[in-house]
Amino acid sequence: MKNPFYVARGTINGKRIERSTGQKTYAAAKRQCERIAAEIIAGDAHSVPEGELTVQQVISLFRQAGRDAGFLDRIEKHFQYTPVAEIRNAEMRAAANAIYPKAAPATIRRRLYTPMKAVLNFAANEELCAPPRLVSPSGGKRKIQFFTPEEADAVLVALAAEQNQFLVTLVTGLFGQSMRMGEAITLDSRDVSLSHRYAILRNTKNGEERIISLTSRTVAAWSRLPTIGVPGSLFRCADGHSFDHGNNRGGQISKPFSRAVETAGLDPARYTPHICRHSWATWFYDQTKDVLRLKTEGGWKSTEYERYVKMVAPGIGRVAGKRGWSFTALDPGGT
Repeated sequence: MKNPFYVARGTINGKRIERSTGQKTYAAAKRQCERIAAEIIAGDAHSVPEGELTVQQVISLFRQAGRDAGFLDRIEKHFQYTPVAEIRNAEMRAAANAIYPKAAPATIRRRLYTPMKAVLNFAANEELCAPPRLVSPSGGKRKIQFFTPEEADAVLVALAAEQNQFLVTLVTGLFGQSMRMGEAITLDSRDVSLSHRYAILRNTKNGEERIISLTSRTVAAWSRLPTIGVPGSLFRCADGHSFDHGNNRGGQISKPFSRAVETAGLDPARYTPHICRHSWATWFYDQTKDVLRLKTEGGWKSTEYERYVKMVAPGIGRVAGKRGWSFTALDPGGT
């Protein structure tokens, strides 16, 4: 009988690989091939001397651990087999010139230095290399971008017209809660209680689980999901499969989200899925003035949450509340 599954064949790190993907469709098999390659590369990382450990191997380990892999594709392509021990400030400046030649310092910090430091710190914690001593470029102020409640509603109306009906409920959660994209797409339905209005986020950016309080609008939207009470991912692709976890900054829904943003009359280059989290924090603090809840619900271990406390957007929280985004602790059922 012919094997119904696609077989992965090739060479990785000089090793000949032939392994069943366990998948019957080409698209699913291709995704499985990427996972197989990552597992092999990551496994090799623990068996090589520190001086020979490559950037590609460390990034594979980082992804295997379920960490936020945003912006790592370009970094991996640039450095590839470069030993981690050779990554110094000079190499990082060269990478910045090659990958982001015209980018502002703030962009280079966010897209190159921050993810690279995260990867190298992860490897150092695994005792695979020394802690990094990289100095990020100075200059350029960080800009806060957020949706107004009216703009958010316009985006949701546009998303409701998409074929994948999970999208509008997912983005409702991004606006109404503190979730990052990676936390949302890995949320298991068994960790959601609509009756008690909470969800447990397990795959978080800082590695620590946290419980978030669900707003009435989120509860209403999620109650229509066919996956509530069904083991597995709460949010799915149009074909019913779970989203790929490789990109945690919104790449999984970037195309339909961009279409919705354009339909709402906004610029997709400025308004990405991650801006939903900025919007939540902006609305939340203006409405509640509760610094502790902002920090706790947002899952910040750094002082990054303070930017929302210092920013003034008077009245935006009140408008959000009128549109159903109520964050008061005793909200009995929304407005």
